[in-house]
Amino acid sequence: MASGLRSEKSLACVQAVPVRGSARSLKAAARATRQERRFARRSAFVPQASAALVTKEHGPAPVQPPSAPVNVEAQVSSVAPNIKVIQSICRSDRLKYEVEYGMRRGTTDNSYLVTAPGAVTLVDVPYEAYAENFVAALEKQTPLTALTHIILTHLDAKAIPSLELLLQRRLAAGAGAAGSSPLQVVLSNPALRLLQTTVGEKADKAPLLSSIQLVVARSGAAVAPCGPGADDQLKVILTPTPRWPDLLVVHDPLNRVLFSSKLFSAHAAPPAGDALDEGGWEAYGDDWRFYFECMLAPSARQAAAALDKLDLVPARRKPGSAPRVNKTSAALRGFFRNLLGLNRNKPDSPAPAAAPAEASEQLPVSELLPMHGPVVSSALTQLLVEYRRWVDEQLAAAATACASVFYASAYGNTAALAQAISRGITKGGVAVNTLNLELCTLDEVAEATRTSQGFVLGSPTLGGHMPTQVSVAMGTILREPNAKAMPCGVFGSFGWSGEAVDEMEGRLRDAGFGFAFDAIRVKFKPTAKDLLMCEESGRALAQSIKKKLKSRETNVVAGARAQAASGPQLAMGRVVGSLSVLTAKDEDATSAMLASWVSQASFDPPGLTVAVKKDRAIEKLLIVGGKFAISMVAEGRDKKVMKALTRPFGPGEDRLADLETEPSPTLGAPVLKEANSILECSVVSRMEAGDHYIVYASVLEGKVLDENVPTAVHHRKVGNHY
Repeated sequence: MASGLRSEKSLACVQAVPVRGSARSLKAAARATRQERRFARRSAFVPQASAALVTKEHGPAPVQPPSAPVNVEAQVSSVAPNIKVIQSICRSDRLKYEVEYGMRRGTTDNSYLVTAPGAVTLVDVPYEAYAENFVAALEKQTPLTALTHIILTHLDAKAIPSLELLLQRRLAAGAGAAGSSPLQVVLSNPALRLLQTTVGEKADKAPLLSSIQLVVARSGAAVAPCGPGADDQLKVILTPTPRWPDLLVVHDPLNRVLFSSKLFSAHAAPPAGDALDEGGWEAYGDDWRFYFECMLAPSARQAAAALDKLDLVPARRKPGSAPRVNKTSAALRGFFRNLLGLNRNKPDSPAPAAAPAEASEQLPVSELLPMHGPVVSSALTQLLVEYRRWVDEQLAAAATACASVFYASAYGNTAALAQAISRGITKGGVAVNTLNLELCTLDEVAEATRTSQGFVLGSPTLGGHMPTQVSVAMGTILREPNAKAMPCGVFGSFGWSGEAVDEMEGRLRDAGFGFAFDAIRVKFKPTAKDLLMCEESGRALAQSIKKKLKSRETNVVAGARAQAASGPQLAMGRVVGSLSVLTAKDEDATSAMLASWVSQASFDPPGLTVAVKKDRAIEKLLIVGGKFAISMVAEGRDKKVMKALTRPFGPGEDRLADLETEPSPTLGAPVLKEANSILECSVVSRMEAGDHYIVYASVLEGKVLDENVPTAVHHRKVGNHY
């Protein structure tokens, strides 16, 4: 394994780490990239650090287009008697274009302030866009010179400016005087390397690192006080994943809370003045699920290992710790308890008082304090249950079919494409293993290829070529004897000409590989249309894998599903629906589908429901708050519409190319010119229903185009397929 994901043997103790020698480490790593036998050593660097490293080898990097200004704010709330959360909030639709922000609900970067006798601990610093607001909010809560510990559960290059600003203000306030104890910064080994290579190499930043003591944490170590007792110590637990090799969580035994970092996060901004998950599962369930699917489903094995290691048990606060009022109804709490009763953990009683938490393998938690989104309180029990179920579903899917997504990323743009492709594969019913080539070894690449039924390879273009990690990994894939039989794909983001994608495609094509989708080339940051195309491409790969696996099984004669249908399925086929075309538009992304499961749902306000299969491309656009249009197909005009929309489509292909359309009056979504009526709608809520989502939408506008022609009706013979 890469050193960032290595077992805890290398972190055998908590130790202070000097900041000298980082230049020597950087030069050694640069030399390592030129030799395949030392690939593993170089891959130990985290993505942002190695991106800079590769750029030095391949010439100057392209200039990124300037980012648009972001409107941000900060709010502070108490979540425990001695814990405050500083939420850096962006309420705009989209802070970033990465796929995990696709719900368009805003987001928060959460930092936590823990006060204890003789110690003030800060857990995490936010994204650079929040730096000024964050430091100003922190200074109002405590003098910066009073900070004794900073724990970084995850460190991203885009968060380092916030840390630098905090340390600069702290020095300016008089910290670091002779005889005073240095500020301890506790972090994992990969995070330490990132900090040294991004801050330690800057001469003007040298005083910042010399003013602190860097401490590499081992799993299970006590790192800072959280209360007055000798046993009241914050405990660090390492939970690395391929996406976040530096990830760790922190347990507070006094308040029974878990600083869960990326785990149990969601990109959703709570209402002003409320840091908790007010509204519970109904308010945030979709956000937690979406974040899991985007960020943790591609590394389900590591997520399962983290859950097993933590073994979290819902519990009340300890007596005397002033528990907050849980606003969840008694009936709903009972429902959660019944759900968890299906699990091995028992939530209906607090952790046994006879044995302290340290003597048990289970960790009692009354709240989850994640890095993004609301503090989890009301929905704690159900979220723990659902996380386990989601992980188990991914592991079960991996036992049947799995695809690997290999990538390297210089600025995060190629990583965003990899995430979108991975989600598309998951939506297509195939498990996915996403590996950052800057963090994994060649052995891991070979093992992932051997255990997969398809793969995708992504790369940035640096100096007109793919970086060394991608080139060497491709050689490993080409040497695997079974790889050539797999469907595959290539993708990449670039600043100028994108030669890396052409290189990958050419080498694989010359070697006889078959492609599940056309090569994806994106200049600079991906747009909504780019991400939608990536999801469709991932789904195309999943379909290719499933088709290949199915061809190995007994051939199914035409009509076998109908012949094998049960009585209820045959009867379900007699349920008819009006034939319509549903279209949605989001910025530059447009999609459409043929729909017959559309029904009126309410009179006041006028509303309707639509059933959308989970693997549909348009599902991404039908989130809460999303807008769409419906064109009711006129009787006698249905054959042309069905022929145009029931054929297979390639990723990014215009589904309405064979039909005459025009923009809808209000939303601008395409509608059929030959429709007998059109509706414009806004998604209010959606519910998971087996292999479909039931979308409830309010009708914003409507218009009858041809009152003399009735709507076409879709008749089926069986109800187990379209």
